[in-house]
This record gives sequence, C-alpha cells and structure tokens, in this order.
Amino acid sequence: MKYSEQEGIVRNLARELAEIAALPENDVKRRKWADHNELCGDAGPLLWVCIDEDGGWLELVPESAILSEDAELRVLERRLRHQIYQHAHFDDDFVYEGLVRFDMPGEYTGYLYGDASQKNAWGIDIEAKGVGKGAYHLDNYLSDEANLEKLLAHEVDFIPDQEETRRLREKYESALGGFLGLQLVLPYCALVQSLLIDLVHLRGMSELMLDLYDNPEMLHRVMDHMSASKVRLLDRLEARGLLFDNHTNIYTGSGGLGYTNRRLDPGQLRISELWGFADSQEFSNVSTSMFEDFALQYQKRGLNRFGLACYGCCEPLDTRYESIFREIPNIRRLSVSPWSSVPLAAEAIGDRAILSWKPNPVLCMGFDRGQMERELAEVAAATRNNTTEIILKDVRTCAGTPAHVEEFVGLVRKHFSS
Repeated sequence: MKYSEQEGIVRNLARELAEIAALPENDVKRRKWADHNELCGDAGPLLWVCIDEDGGWLELVPESAILSEDAELRVLERRLRHQIYQHAHFDDDFVYEGLVRFDMPGEYTGYLYGDASQKNAWGIDIEAKGVGKGAYHLDNYLSDEANLEKLLAHEVDFIPDQEETRRLREKYESALGGFLGLQLVLPYCALVQSLLIDLVHLRGMSELMLDLYDNPEMLHRVMDHMSASKVRLLDRLEARGLLFDNHTNIYTGSGGLGYTNRRLDPGQLRISELWGFADSQEFSNVSTSMFEDFALQYQKRGLNRFGLACYGCCEPLDTRYESIFREIPNIRRLSVSPWSSVPLAAEAIGDRAILSWKPNPVLCMGFDRGQMERELAEVAAATRNNTTEIILKDVRTCAGTPAHVEEFVGLVRKHFSS
C-alpha cells in the first residue's frame, strides 16, 4: 500500500473523531467532570470505561483491523480507532477532544512502567527476563553493592529527544491533515511519586518484603534518595517548560479525567497547579505503620508539591485513609479497589475527596446479572453522600466482545441515575 494511501486512512479516521469531539455532549461532560473534581458536582457518579491498550483493546480492535503498514502510522491509527469504537459502544462519561496525545520521544532514566525493553534504570543495567506470555522475572540488582551505590548516586531525569520529537510531530500532523491537533507530552511515569514500583523492579518483591525487617536502614536510604531525586526532577521539568496541562481528558491518578474549573496559563505551568499521583500496591499487605514509615513519608515529598493529589490503585486502603488525609493535605482522589470495603471507604472519605471506585474487571468476561444488580445497589446506597466515580479499568480481556461491558454500563446508569 502506498504511503499516501495509508495517510488517507488515518486522515479519514481523524475527520471522524473530530466530528465526535465537536458534539455538544462533550461540553456537558467537561462541566460535569470539572464540578466533580472540585467536589461541587451534583450530577451523580461519573463513569469511565478504560480498556487496556495491550489487553482488551487487542480483542475489540484487533491488529487485523489496523490497515496502515507503516509502524508509526499503525500506532496513530490504532489510537484513533480505539476512541471511535469507545464512542460507538460505551455510553460512559469520557470526553472526546479534538486532538490525540502521545509521550514525547526521549529518555526517562527512572523505571519505565511496562517497558520490558528498558536496559537501564536509576543508573543500573537491567533486563526483563520473560517467564511466560506478558510476564517477567524480577531480579535483585541491589544485592550487588556496586549497583546500590549507582542508584544512590543517580539523579533521575527526563531528557527529551528534540530532533525525534520534531520528526514525529511533522509526520503525525501531516497524517492528521489538520482535523485533529497533536500533543507530545511527558511520559506518565516522570511525574508519578510512587517510588515503590521503581524499587521493586530493582530489588524484587520477596527481597523488598524481607528488607522491612532485615535491612530497614538500606531501604530508608534508597527511598530517601529516590524521593529527593524525584522532587528535584519536578523542579527541573518546571524550569525547562516541559510540563503540560493535565486538567483535561487525561488518565488522572489511577483513573478519572482531570478537568477542573481552574484556568491555567499553558506558557507558565507550575507543578503546584497540576494533578499528581502515588500508590503503594507493592505494600498491600504490610502494616499501616510500615506503610507510613517506608512509603508515605517519602511519597509525600513530591506529591505535596502538586496542586491536586491522587492516591491508590489496586491496593486496599481500608486502614490508611486517615494517614493519607493527614500527610497529603492536597488529596483530591482516593482509589477504592475491588479489594476494598466500599462502605468503610465511603465513611472514611466522606466529602473530603473523590471516592474513585474500581469494580472488579473480571465482569468484562461475563457476570450474573442479579448479583451485579445487588452489588451496584449496595455501592449506590453506601456512596450516596460521596463524590463518586466508577472507573472500569485493568481490562486485560473482555472475552472478545463489548457485550458484557455494555451491559454493565447500562446497569450503572440504572442504579446511579436517581
């Protein structure tokens, strides 16, 4: 297929998505999300179906549906088809904007989430050793004293590749034909203050758990350095003008859109104006005191620099809400995972932050309608006095059909409409 024909495929999809983005319903949804995130919305819970690009989307929009042959155009075409499909099938509250957004080319020298090809992180040579489809082994690189010293000496950074950024921008803007805008922004992990996900990929999960008892001084040294280095990175990103306005239809925290009623100057963005995020999934089973001592006290250094903070992902926070409210005064969104008590979360969070409920994504493979009706009725009753959102995420598979997700969305609308 000629390259011009491939561009034509992308351009037609861009035109279609631009028409979706121009629909008046997007203005209504923006206002709902903005009021919701300012804790002043009265439209009821907001819903977002957030399918994994390397999971459920591979079933709903298979590779055979991507017609471009050029590797980079395939990436762009795939993104456009995902949004068009989402609009056609899922009656959620996602907002469609007249642009597409990708990570800018460059090197992040911390750990790149989910990138098994990464060869160096925090100054240490690493290798993801596959042990099955989509799985890999975590090596203990810090058992080598030399590697530990490399980490403690490393200053984490993001180094943009300006030439590659210009090339990719020209290529994508040509393909989009002016129908959609293009944003190339910092990779998500550059701003995240979790730290533990970096550390577990350098130390190993079992070793990290043992360190809490057997090597706490080393663990404190590492967390102290990593957190301080991440804070210094925030300062450099701000000074270099590399920040971007994340008060938009962007994945915020562990799910939720970032709109607010605040108007930012894109030419003078500050960390103190943006959304920040941290989680502690790796510490799901440690005590609250250990969570505070080995994680939260270090995460808060960077997280409190942001204007609005999100905390939590898949870990249960049942015993940790008060610690988070006490240490993160700018907290605005708290994740309530499938392994959390929703009634407990509703009472603990109250009107102080958004209750971001994450239903178990196994429902995407099929569910008992009666049981799901009962669960949704219970969640609706427990959260009636909260600012609530429902984020269906971590969808690794949907059994090859949108039917189960569509049915779930319909039931959510039914139970949370009043």
